[in-house]
Amino acid sequence: MNSKKDNNVLAVFAHPDDETWVSGTLSKLAYCGLTVTPVYVTSGDAGSDYSGAKLTGQALAKSRETEALKATNALGLSVPVFLRYPDGKVDRYYSEIRDKLTSIMDELEPIAVITFGKDGITGHMDHISVGDIATEVSQGKTVYFAVSQSRAELFAQYARKHGIDFIVPEPVADADVTHRVDVSLKGKNRISAQASYKTQFPTVMIQAFADFVNNVPTEELVIPKSSNELDEFLNQLEMP
Repeated sequence: MNSKKDNNVLAVFAHPDDETWVSGTLSKLAYCGLTVTPVYVTSGDAGSDYSGAKLTGQALAKSRETEALKATNALGLSVPVFLRYPDGKVDRYYSEIRDKLTSIMDELEPIAVITFGKDGITGHMDHISVGDIATEVSQGKTVYFAVSQSRAELFAQYARKHGIDFIVPEPVADADVTHRVDVSLKGKNRISAQASYKTQFPTVMIQAFADFVNNVPTEELVIPKSSNELDEFLNQLEMP
């Protein structure tokens, strides 16, 4: 991991592919010269395989890690850190994960920690637990990625256009979004990164996401506590 202080951003996720929710922002930060290090608490061993290979368990987890390496490379991020806790059981390892994230925080001293908000966008308990742990160790530097009610409705419209019945289960109120990030120049990176996850996204979902990205070039953040460091960090996101 990069040890240069004042230049690091930590992004903490439950599973490989979670960065899809905020991929444009992460890629934009990397383009602006910050070192963005993704941390995946689990490797998705309890998930389903949509690639047709019928992978399960550790074989699926290994494939998802390979996909995450490809996706994060497409976004210009640092090599991910895989903690490899059991998928679906993050809450059982809360203290242990907190200690490991604290060690990473101590090493990198990031200017911001990007993670899930309190409802985890989908309501997935691993998302919620990871967001809680990251918030606890972030030393007031937490930045939550989110999907507003309005953006969730747009997402559903593009999904229906491609014959998919998909909704965002836990959007935030529009008024709760504190920053809308222009990621219009990162569309190709976002689409390429999402398409890396053959085990997670059927072709039709990749097509629907690409359509959405090409027409809705923004992502959303919720900053619960402003500071000079976070304000400087957010300045990186103001320009297209």
